[in-house]
Amino acid sequence: MKVLPPERPSTELRYGDPDYLDAAQLETELRRVGDICHQCRRCLPLCPSFPKLFELVDASPDEVAGVAMAGFDEVNELCYHCKLCYNHCPYTPPHEWDVDFPALMRRQQIARAERDGIPLTRKLTTNTDLLGKVGSLAPPLMNFANKNRASRVLMEKTLGIHRDWVQPSFYSETVDRWFGKRAASASGENGHVVFFTTCSVNYNDPIAGRSAITVLEHSDVRVELCYERCCGMPYTDTGDMEAAKRNAERNVADLLPHVDAGATVVVPGPSCSLMLKEEYPRLLGTSEAARVAEHTQDLMEYLYHLARAKLMKRDFSEPLGKVAYQAPCHIRHQNIGFRARDLLKVTGAEVTLVDACSGVDGTWGMQAKFHDASMKVAGPMLERIREAEPDHIATDCPLSALRIQEGLGRAAVHPVVLLRHAYGLSAE
Repeated sequence: MKVLPPERPSTELRYGDPDYLDAAQLETELRRVGDICHQCRRCLPLCPSFPKLFELVDASPDEVAGVAMAGFDEVNELCYHCKLCYNHCPYTPPHEWDVDFPALMRRQQIARAERDGIPLTRKLTTNTDLLGKVGSLAPPLMNFANKNRASRVLMEKTLGIHRDWVQPSFYSETVDRWFGKRAASASGENGHVVFFTTCSVNYNDPIAGRSAITVLEHSDVRVELCYERCCGMPYTDTGDMEAAKRNAERNVADLLPHVDAGATVVVPGPSCSLMLKEEYPRLLGTSEAARVAEHTQDLMEYLYHLARAKLMKRDFSEPLGKVAYQAPCHIRHQNIGFRARDLLKVTGAEVTLVDACSGVDGTWGMQAKFHDASMKVAGPMLERIREAEPDHIATDCPLSALRIQEGLGRAAVHPVVLLRHAYGLSAE
């Protein structure tokens, strides 16, 4: 039996550490982890990265030692940071082999961005706040351009976004504008939250944000709004960690006073709640970031605990019928359970759990060069939803919703929207 590589040093390298982007140390770690993965192969079916890695290893008589660094770049390019391999891997910390494949792929991605730069088109597509603000000023024009075939072909040629990828819609009345015009209707007897809207909900899915606030207030939870900028997750897609860090620092500064006042940070998007919970402490390494992370919950996670404490009202009046619920990868990575499924069942709905990846994860799956591979990853998810023959489709992830619309021609909504329907409440 081949002897596995020695364990890595116990000190975790973090972005900003002097050796984090050292080329020689990065190569050593890529080969060490690559050798462990090659001998295990448990993650082979999860994403395109692992088949590519094993193909390169198998093609070399020297196995991992014979793989060129350009080959590792190919592997890295196919990683869309779903993080499913971390939960799947038997060698993650505190195992002596200390394998964290997602963290290693992020490290390599940042090194590639430092080496090769970030294309202007990729910087534009990840500046979600800019796109959202422009789109909310002229929604009809933006929505027409996003649906017009000629403009989509042009978009593919210039921005690299596949012409068949369903672009999100824009609205003039964003969640923050709507919230600013209304009076709070909850006493706060059952809780106090600060709602971090996320860019996708604020600009592209305001009905999800309005539904969340309506449902929370229906159970006497006091809601404050705090959203000034994106969580920074889109910047990590390109390796622009300085931009991600800037947003993280400013968001922590904005959210901390609410946390100190006793509020729980509630986030309606799993990638964003994951960013606040896990990535902010790693990225900033401050006690303030750790405190915000400690008091952050995903929206359906918060509502589930509210229900467990018998503080969430259960006066459901409208039947939902059959619901297909797609559990996003970043919900599964958080290990918080399938709380949306559990809550939808409480309403009396017949829920089919679809724990399969949409193959989008950030901006990877919308790019033309990865579109076919992305659709292949999404195939099992789409088929299981189709087989369920649901009355409604739900997912916490806005990108999964767009992939479902692209693949099935049906709208998928945030599960909190269905909860609001079940209550018979209006979001006006």
